Amino acid sequence: MKNLRDTLLTMLAPMLWASTYIITTLLIPINKPIFVALMRGLPIGLILLLYYRQFPKGAWLLKAIILGTLNIGGFFLFLFIAAYRLPGGIASILGSVQPIFTIFFSWIFLKESPNKNSFIAVIMTLTGVSLLLLKQDAVIDLVGVMAALIGAIIMALGVVLTKYWGKPEGVNNMVFTSWQLFYGSLILIPATFLIEGGIPTLNSTNILGLAILGIFNTALGYYLWFRGISKLSPTKVSFLGPVNPLTAFLLGFIFLKQTINPIQILGVLIIIFSVYFSQKKTSPK
Repeated sequence: MKNLRDTLLTMLAPMLWASTYIITTLLIPINKPIFVALMRGLPIGLILLLYYRQFPKGAWLLKAIILGTLNIGGFFLFLFIAAYRLPGGIASILGSVQPIFTIFFSWIFLKESPNKNSFIAVIMTLTGVSLLLLKQDAVIDLVGVMAALIGAIIMALGVVLTKYWGKPEGVNNMVFTSWQLFYGSLILIPATFLIEGGIPTLNSTNILGLAILGIFNTALGYYLWFRGISKLSPTKVSFLGPVNPLTAFLLGFIFLKQTINPIQILGVLIIIFSVYFSQKKTSPK
């Protein structure tokens, strides 16, 4: 029962993240991916860091920078590049390949050998994603596709290293989240000014969108995500990722009037079952 509760709470994170594309499209259509990535992580990270007043010390300062760059700065950057260049929920759908890389990194760092259920769930996930992509009439931007895939690889490595290093004794999940949000966003500051020319002009709608991304999609979402990593195995957590494109797909149907055909519904059902199957324990021999 406790494992089910942890799984359901962790599942809320990719569900929150799934709204990122719609929020970006409707509320922040400024086509400044580096700036949006910076504003999604840095302000809320700084607020949490100053509120808790617990700072990483010694080796944990370097670890916080590495984990933050993988889980926050780098991932956010490629996420928004993909979100601005790809139509619909394709960016989040492509991110569903993350479990494949998580299995690989878990094998390297955690010596966690993949089991039969993991391989079956990977095949099911790729099948479901492929079915969801079948009715995409728009031309797919290659840069956007590559950005989505790189983001998936970076996130997979971040998930495994988060489990590998754990967190310092006496540091709760929200403090741990604040470290990664703040230190992981620092790399985006010079990139914003050097590549995008600084801070763009924002209206009230843009600010509202950034606030929603910061509070709900980032602070709350990553708190639940890092909590789940500490409670569950990285592979199991990563297999909750397909909930992201599934939710994004449904949100697109509700808010963007995207149509769903029978083949895509089959893909949705396969993804749902792959999540269940990945959490199922392998029977001992």
